[in-house]
Amino acid sequence: MKAFQSRHLVKYRLFWIRAAFFTCTAMLLSFGVFAGEPPEEKDANPSKEQIQIVADKLITNNKEKFAEFLGDVRASQGNFVIRSEHLRIYYKDDPQNQANQEPASGQGLIKRLVASDNVRVSFEEYTAKTDRMEYDLDTQVVVLIGEGSTMTSGKNILTGSKITVNRKNGQTQIESSPQQRVRAVFHPEGAFSEENTKE
Repeated sequence: MKAFQSRHLVKYRLFWIRAAFFTCTAMLLSFGVFAGEPPEEKDANPSKEQIQIVADKLITNNKEKFAEFLGDVRASQGNFVIRSEHLRIYYKDDPQNQANQEPASGQGLIKRLVASDNVRVSFEEYTAKTDRMEYDLDTQVVVLIGEGSTMTSGKNILTGSKITVNRKNGQTQIESSPQQRVRAVFHPEGAFSEENTKE
C-alpha cells in the first residue's frame, strides 16, 4: 500500500513540476527571441503549436489547477495572439495521466484560456475586441463575451453580445441580447459570408 502511495505521489509531483516549469518558461521567454528564426512548416493542428506568454505578474494555484497572468499580458500560439490585462490558464484534471506524457508536450497540459479586461484578439484574417474571451485548445473554439463585442475582417464588421468562432470549420455564430441586436457590415469582396453567421 505504501509503495502504491509513493508511486502515486511521485507521478503527481512530476505533473506539477512540469506544469510549473512550462509556466515559468513561458513567462521568461521574449517574443523577439524567435523573430530571426526561419518559419517552420504550418502544423495541421494549431493547438499543438508552442504557447508563449509575457506579463507583469504571475500567480499559480496548484489546488485549483490554474495559472493567472496579470498586467499588459500578451499570449501567442502561432498566429493566434491575445492581449489583455488578465489571462488565466486552466490545466487538465488528471495529473496521473498527464505525468506519463512526454515533457516536450507542455502545452498539452493546458485545456482552456480565459482573458478579461480590455481584450484584443487576432487570428487568421480576423481581429476582435471584447470584455472576455474563452478559448478551448482541444476544440479550437473561441468565444467572445460582452456587450459590443466586435470582430473584423478587412472592412467587414460583426457586432454582438456573444461571438463564437470555430477555427476548425470556420463557422461563426453571433448572438444578441435584450440590450443589443446583432449588427453586421458586409462588403462584396469580404471574408464573412451570411451562411456562416447565425443570430
